[in-house]
Amino acid sequence: MAGNVGLLKHASNVPQCALEIEDIHSPRGVPAGRVSDAANRSAQVECVIGDPRVQAVTLTGSEPAGAQVASQAGRRIKKTLLELGGSDPFIVMPSAYLERAVRTGVEARTINTGQSCIAAKRFIVDARIAEEFERKLVAGMSALRVGDPMDESMQVGPLATPEILEGLDQQVRRSVELGARVLTGGKRLDRPGNYYAPTVLADVPKAAPAYHEELFGPVAALYRTNGIEEAIRLANDTDFGLGASAWTNDEAEQRRFIDELEAGMVFINGMVVSDPRLPFGGAKRSGYGREMGAYGIREFVNVKTVRVA
Repeated sequence: MAGNVGLLKHASNVPQCALEIEDIHSPRGVPAGRVSDAANRSAQVECVIGDPRVQAVTLTGSEPAGAQVASQAGRRIKKTLLELGGSDPFIVMPSAYLERAVRTGVEARTINTGQSCIAAKRFIVDARIAEEFERKLVAGMSALRVGDPMDESMQVGPLATPEILEGLDQQVRRSVELGARVLTGGKRLDRPGNYYAPTVLADVPKAAPAYHEELFGPVAALYRTNGIEEAIRLANDTDFGLGASAWTNDEAEQRRFIDELEAGMVFINGMVVSDPRLPFGGAKRSGYGREMGAYGIREFVNVKTVRVA
């Protein structure tokens, strides 16, 4: 929309996605070549960033990839926009509509088999309703149908790669070794494919991977807190700050969550989603800058001041 040419470097394991994006743009009034697929290997990225025709770089991916791209662009004084990982809190207070919160929480944790930066990952529940919420969350996660993603009756599919499956399994195993309890799931499924059982962990200690790392799969970490102060403190006790979902019908609590949660996006009584009308992006190690909305369009333009006397 701003008139820029976009050069798309897809992840190495999904070249068809980039080709599809290029095809989608072609018949819709976008001039030929404005959005092009760069089928280059990761090792070639620095050469692309260093090309003087490339003015700025945006990346969606992991923290290490973001740090590498930002470093390469920074050495050449080029602007970057980073959308990295997340460990989004899903906070539930006593005034919330519990059934709706649980139903949305299950969906928010398992969307795309949990492989989403804005998936709800840490469930922070007030102690006054924690027992009922835990029972319903475990029942909801346990009831999910896991199987072939091409079968529309399935609700949870496989993880994208064997490496993601292995990493998630190790994170859960290590968390359990350090004291976390498995309320449901907690293991790979014994079948062909990268399947992991929908899982709920409780009593997660601070030293555990499930506490301080992003879990990129259908694994929920459940915490009990006493009051809003403790809920906000726990929600902010992370290096990430992408999205946050808070469930309460108390207007004073809503205002506090909006003001005090350290996240680029705060959704009240709803699941964090990506909407092209709204700026999308995070804080802390989740990255910087904004995609989508008017802010997203302006990220990659140069403001020129003109004064005619």
